[in-house]
Amino acid sequence: MTRILILLLLFSNLVISQVDSEIKYFKDKYGRTEVESGPYMLEIKKINDSVTNHIFTKTKKGQKIWSKSYLGKQPYGLWTQYDKKGNIESTRDYNFTLKYGEFIPENAIKYSELGIPIQSDSNNKKIQQHIVKHFRYPEIAQENGTQGKVTVQFTVDKNGKIDNLRILEGADIALDTECFTIMNSLKQLEPYKKDGQNVLVYKTTPITFRLQ
Repeated sequence: MTRILILLLLFSNLVISQVDSEIKYFKDKYGRTEVESGPYMLEIKKINDSVTNHIFTKTKKGQKIWSKSYLGKQPYGLWTQYDKKGNIESTRDYNFTLKYGEFIPENAIKYSELGIPIQSDSNNKKIQQHIVKHFRYPEIAQENGTQGKVTVQFTVDKNGKIDNLRILEGADIALDTECFTIMNSLKQLEPYKKDGQNVLVYKTTPITFRLQ
């Protein structure tokens, strides 16, 4: 009786995994042109009711090209890109929850109140350089022709650490997520001073997505 029960459970798990897994084939390595059978394969696994894992491989060799996860339509978890030998080439961290709306911590000073000329603020230059270096236009936004400007708010504490990251003005879930990712990877700036003392400051920065 126990053996029969174990077999039934194994069969049940197999059926569930088959239902929760979908295979698609593509003729191009970018996964844009779907075909009935092709050199590239996308396996979509349903992890739970909200999260899906997407693994893109070469059909014959089974060599991974990239793996991505989504929480609904929002990028989620760690995205990984593989090189031709199957080794990890790069990763992009989406392991966060988007936060919207203004949040001003107690004792925080608005950036404009410091009276610092924008062009002479080395932090602004560092922020812009970081955005340019890490900027990536989400594929789904490109395919849908989505454009827009996202305004990100954050704080710089007395040690220069960036915190309290929020989307003050959003444009689209994919664009909002990408901006959050970019700014979330910028951990440190120079601390701001007022009257010779390091202070907690909150400020905003816009990031624009425009298709050429």
